[in-house]
Amino acid sequence: MNGVTKTVAITHLAGNVNIGDAPEYQINSAINELLICLASKASPYVRLNRKPTAETIRKIDHNNLRAKSNIIKQYLEHSSKIEEAYVDVDALIPFGKDMILQNLNGFYCAALDELNIEYVCEAVDMNKIRANSIFIVDFVISKLRNFVYESMNKPAYKENVELGINVVVAHAFIECVVMENPDAP
Repeated sequence: MNGVTKTVAITHLAGNVNIGDAPEYQINSAINELLICLASKASPYVRLNRKPTAETIRKIDHNNLRAKSNIIKQYLEHSSKIEEAYVDVDALIPFGKDMILQNLNGFYCAALDELNIEYVCEAVDMNKIRANSIFIVDFVISKLRNFVYESMNKPAYKENVELGINVVVAHAFIECVVMENPDAP
């Protein structure tokens, strides 16, 4: 058998080429600490029929996010746990909650950039936000999922990751870190 040669031709390179694990895979992330803390607060599953507050419904309608009600429902079932998990993260990492929320807002801004929606020099066009709201939330979830799996300190179970990501993104939505605040000028 002849030796097999594998060749990769790289033409226009704008960054590093890593063979094997990239260096960022060797670094812990604050968001993963949050997901680990959230998973440690697990309790027997009890289906809660909590309804969102009028303010939350207003945010959902303002941002046209009825199609993402599933993550809001997951958040409502875990809302007290996420607040406790953020307290635990802040105890482990100075300003951990702020770091996580800034990162989520960065993912949101990246989604707006992807859609060419202006948000720095002028007011956000709510018609464009509303028309693309599902894409925006899915984009944030996708970016967060990649970020979580590319960090060293991953939660032990995929179910913890998936549920945690939905709850964290919904919490960021409720806090108006991701998507737009109906009370903003």
